[in-house]
Amino acid sequence: MSRSRKRLSVEKNDVVHLAWRASSWGIISIIVFSIFLNLLRFVTPLYIIHVFDRVPASRSVETLVLLTMMALLAIITGVALDVVRKRMLGLWGKWIEEQFGQFFVYRGLSEKSVSQPRSVQELLDELYRLRSFIARSAVRWIDVIWAPLFVWGVYLISPLLGSITLAAMFLVIALGLLQESATREPRRASRKAAAEAGDIVLNAERKYETISAFSMASNISTRWRQTTAAHLHERERAEARYTFYRLTMRGLGECLRIGLIGVGVWLFLQGSLTLGAVFAARILGGYGYRYVERAVGSWRSLKDGMAAYRSLKAQLEIDHDNSVSIHSATSSSALVIDQLSFRYPGQTSYVLRRLSLTLNPGELLVITGGAGSGKTTLSRLAVGLLEPRYGQVRLGDVEVRRLPPDVQMRMIGYLPQHTELFRGTVRENIACMGDADFDNIVRAAKLASIHEVLVGLPQGYDTLIGEETITLSGSEQKRIALARAIYRRPRLLVLDEPAANLDRRSRNAMEAAVSELKAAGSSIIVTQATKSSRWNAMADKFLILGGRTAELSVAPSKGSPKVSELRRVK
Repeated sequence: MSRSRKRLSVEKNDVVHLAWRASSWGIISIIVFSIFLNLLRFVTPLYIIHVFDRVPASRSVETLVLLTMMALLAIITGVALDVVRKRMLGLWGKWIEEQFGQFFVYRGLSEKSVSQPRSVQELLDELYRLRSFIARSAVRWIDVIWAPLFVWGVYLISPLLGSITLAAMFLVIALGLLQESATREPRRASRKAAAEAGDIVLNAERKYETISAFSMASNISTRWRQTTAAHLHERERAEARYTFYRLTMRGLGECLRIGLIGVGVWLFLQGSLTLGAVFAARILGGYGYRYVERAVGSWRSLKDGMAAYRSLKAQLEIDHDNSVSIHSATSSSALVIDQLSFRYPGQTSYVLRRLSLTLNPGELLVITGGAGSGKTTLSRLAVGLLEPRYGQVRLGDVEVRRLPPDVQMRMIGYLPQHTELFRGTVRENIACMGDADFDNIVRAAKLASIHEVLVGLPQGYDTLIGEETITLSGSEQKRIALARAIYRRPRLLVLDEPAANLDRRSRNAMEAAVSELKAAGSSIIVTQATKSSRWNAMADKFLILGGRTAELSVAPSKGSPKVSELRRVK
């Protein structure tokens, strides 16, 4: 597959055609190897015919030695071709996973929708199933094409033996179809029960403290046992039926071999066949039957592989071209929320309705309101994580959701309500898991007042953190997340409940960082506190969500009274 292993440009629309074209020489090589390999399968029957029927008559030792050497050479060549062919298919499957795995991860993680139709893991699972089919089962379906040729070879030796072989092949195909039908429902039920049991354990591990505090371990384990019992029952049903049909097919194969020898010897006794022809027909019929049996046994793999290919092909053909022209003035333009309305799928009431406001560069907006009033939803809309039902969120004339990822990463900083750090070094977490200038990382850490803590860690900024290696307090983790949000000095900074769970010193550091960055662009602070909170002195505008109205007001300036600018009925 050397010619097919060149890199693909997966950003192009016709990526599937490009992948097939890049793989063409490797596929042709596999086909050529399969032709020679299966032609070499005829060497053994021909050898038996000559050894049993010609050599005894001529009593030529030289002929026997020459035929034996030729047969051994053909067998060794066939084995070598088979090894190379399977190796090429394995490399082709690996190449496909390398080419498209990162692309599907990138696309899945960069899509911004509250209801993704396909998760990243689902796409990767389908990619793995496609690779598994290519590397393990594809060779069986390549070889099964040659089964009629072997049946034809048996028919040339004896029409009766050929008919017996053909009948056995039809029977094994029928058994394969019955096996698939009989095990489909138990397999589906088993997978569903196994997934439910896995979810129970996964959720329990994530909520260990609650389970321990309320002594829920016994109830959870009982629930898991009940769900697992259904899984084990359905799996046992599927395995029992699968075993029955597999053993039946294997027994049918043994009956075919015995039948070919028995009927063949009878024909020999009748003078219709030579003894060499009997054993040659037995070998050819065995090859043909084995090809069909192996293909029938991998029928499920073929279905999964074809389904995965169609699904991945459909994903690749979706036009995700988000290219947009960005004016040079975008970075200094106002944040415009224009007639914004949003509701979550499955809900009838709107969280936000016809909300409009403008936030100029250098201004700070404080969003307050009670629980469930839409504060976090609005913050996620502002950074493009959610798609509005109606209206737009723009930086100047460009919708935030349409910003290219590299531009969005540079222009928008976001601190979510719940701190999310990734397994990796502190440096990588601040740099959004990428490679960035270390001086900028340190500058952001100092601005977030976390630098002194980080240099005191065992490996400093190279200390590993994450779910399994957390050695930092909640306040320290939050300040690392703040450093990540501000290390590029973004044009738009959105902080959701930034002071929650912080001590006074950490809150002061947070306020100082926001105050310093305020001049660089617009800032949005989401908090449940009222307008008399500590953000009041810094704020230029307030937005109160909740009840039946959303109220936007301008902060007092130089002793002037507060002026109401906007009311929108929700």
